[in-house]
Amino acid sequence: MTDAGLVLDTACLVAYSGGTEAVGEQIAQVADRRQAVIVPALCLAEAYRRVTTDGWRLLDTLGDLDQVIVTPVEHDMCMFLGGWSRTLGSMDLAQAALEATRATTPIMTDRRELLGEVLPKEWPVIDL
Repeated sequence: MTDAGLVLDTACLVAYSGGTEAVGEQIAQVADRRQAVIVPALCLAEAYRRVTTDGWRLLDTLGDLDQVIVTPVEHDMCMFLGGWSRTLGSMDLAQAALEATRATTPIMTDRRELLGEVLPKEWPVIDL
C-alpha cells in the first residue's frame, strides 16, 4: 500500500457487516489501486456497539485485511475531534472527517450534508 484511497465511517462499517455490497466494492477498488482504506478506531468501536454479535465476524475480518488501516486517536487530534463532534453530533464521525482531511482522501458515508459543516463542500464524498 502506498497511500490512502478511502475513509469509511461508522455507517459504512455497519452496512458492511450487514452485507451491503457497495462497501466491499469500494474497498476492492481502492485495493486494486494499491491504496489503503482508513477505518477510524472510533468508527470501528461504534460499529461494534451498533451491530449484533452476528455482524462482529465481518468487522473482525475487515480490520484484518492488508489494505485496511485502523487509525487510533492521537493527542494532536483531540482539539479537532472535540470541536467537530460538537457540530457533527458524534465523535466517530468527527474522526472520520479528520482522517479524510489528514489523508486528503475521499470519505464514504451516508452523511454528505452533515459533513459539509466541517469539510469543504467540494470534498470528495462517496454516498453509501
